[in-house]
Amino acid sequence: MGAQKKKNKSDAVPLDLDNIKPLEHLQAVPKARSSSITSVESVEEPGVVKQVLVPPTIREFDELEQFEAFVRDETWDNEFDYFHGRLHYYPPFVMKECHDDVEKIKPTTNKNSKKFKRNLQHHIQKHLIKDLQKCCGYELNFDKGEMTESFDKLSWTFKDETDHGFSKEEEDLYDRHWKLQLDVTCTNDSAMVDVDFKAIPILH
Repeated sequence: MGAQKKKNKSDAVPLDLDNIKPLEHLQAVPKARSSSITSVESVEEPGVVKQVLVPPTIREFDELEQFEAFVRDETWDNEFDYFHGRLHYYPPFVMKECHDDVEKIKPTTNKNSKKFKRNLQHHIQKHLIKDLQKCCGYELNFDKGEMTESFDKLSWTFKDETDHGFSKEEEDLYDRHWKLQLDVTCTNDSAMVDVDFKAIPILH
């Protein structure tokens, strides 16, 4: 039921990247989060029970704007440190080149094309990460990211384990420490790109 509510909110409030208020202060973890905590036996120390957080529900998207609105809504819902979204889409530079007609996407538009790789890297650094930072409402410190390439796949992995622009005192006050991971993957068989973005609380 909670997922439905979020979906409706995205529909109700259009995404305006130029008018998203930054997250100025942290607040207490939502009370509902406690239902996501479970106890498990420690692998390192048998017999010792540890509290762990169940991974958040993965939300799937096929449009960049819906995906970005989801990230924005998670911050609005005070869940900026506990979400997982996936996007499967044609990047804007691909759609522009084919004049928004997917039938006209060239079969060579994939990870084997130097131009496609260059355009995708530019899109990630100059648009995707910057837009996601606006939607999150806090700093993303992703730097260059780690690139791995195989015969059929190319991936970039960006990690952020910093304080996201908040003071350590503020994060300690609410015990809100979290890490982020952004994975962007393309393959040699299409111009489709996969984005996987998650925020994971660090429990102390």
